[in-house]
Amino acid sequence: MDFFDKYKFSSDNPDEFGININEFKKSDVLDESHLSNLLSTSIRITEDIIPKVYRSIKSVFKKLKVENQFDFFVTSDTYQANASCNLMSISSKPYIILTSKLIELLNDKELEFVIGHEVAHYIYQHALYPNPQTTENRSLKLNILNLGRAAEISADRIGFLACGDLESSLRTNLKLASGLNDKHLNFKFSAYLDQLRELETLGKSETQLFSTHPSFLIRMQALIWFSMTKEYHEFFETKKKGPYSISDIDKKIENSIKKVIGNEIEVSNKEIIDRALLWGSLNLYLIDKKFTKSEQGKFIKQFGEKKALKDISFLKISNKDMLRKKVNDSFTEASHLLKSDKNLLFDDLKKICQTIDGNQSKKNAALNELSKVLGIK
Repeated sequence: MDFFDKYKFSSDNPDEFGININEFKKSDVLDESHLSNLLSTSIRITEDIIPKVYRSIKSVFKKLKVENQFDFFVTSDTYQANASCNLMSISSKPYIILTSKLIELLNDKELEFVIGHEVAHYIYQHALYPNPQTTENRSLKLNILNLGRAAEISADRIGFLACGDLESSLRTNLKLASGLNDKHLNFKFSAYLDQLRELETLGKSETQLFSTHPSFLIRMQALIWFSMTKEYHEFFETKKKGPYSISDIDKKIENSIKKVIGNEIEVSNKEIIDRALLWGSLNLYLIDKKFTKSEQGKFIKQFGEKKALKDISFLKISNKDMLRKKVNDSFTEASHLLKSDKNLLFDDLKKICQTIDGNQSKKNAALNELSKVLGIK
């Protein structure tokens, strides 16, 4: 796992959602109903039955220098060229399913890219990531979708290493995006990158904002940049030294994604942080049940006259329960933020707390309660 971590896209960070991959232990138990269904409807890929695909599988694990612990199956699907890795998080014997359309569409090298991509999902344990469909909270959903898109960039890199050829990796993306084979496609990659520039110029795409995968154009650009990194050349032991490090291209990829999906995620997260910080601070100011002119002046200076005066006016017509609801609601909303954003919010709140007069033990108790709502220590 540590070997592959250096190729991981920096935004592919499950720790932001409190997920510790190392805490999950694989089980030797395979869900028999899944296996029974596969054995009855699909063909297991072996050297005797499907030798061509088997050779591609063997080549992938040889290049990645990892043991093949997977079962591979082909299922009939004449419409969708697709692949999936199943039971990734609960079984020590996971399986990868390839559709018949996928095998017919791709050549050997392109198939190796897809197999390596699916193996990467298992290596990085992407199945443990939260499902965006399980929440109605817009901010949380957008953050989860962003994590999922980042996971695809990570998996693409391992797919690239598995096939060992940039052109094959790019062709795979084009074929899967279009459904067309070599007979119809002209692989002039500069033309497709021109299409990406046009997409970026158009700005925010609502479709991409709610998509589980980045645009195939961004993925192609990301692979080209990856081929220019020193880590890539180290893997293949070439004599070249790439002009970039992975951290360099990660920033370029993040900027490219942001041009297409817009900045709603950052804006939304900041608004939630600001709202929670304001009500959390007001709660601390009122610990001693007073809000002096001097303290009101500090509050206005910290949050700006417009926001601060509006909330000071609210205090004049509200009671303790109404204030508590405002505080709890804002911090409950903030609990859906990324771990780094929650820590940022709480650090800022502690700094403001230090400027507020009052009983320190009461302030500490209030901070402790707010940290529990946020879900941080």
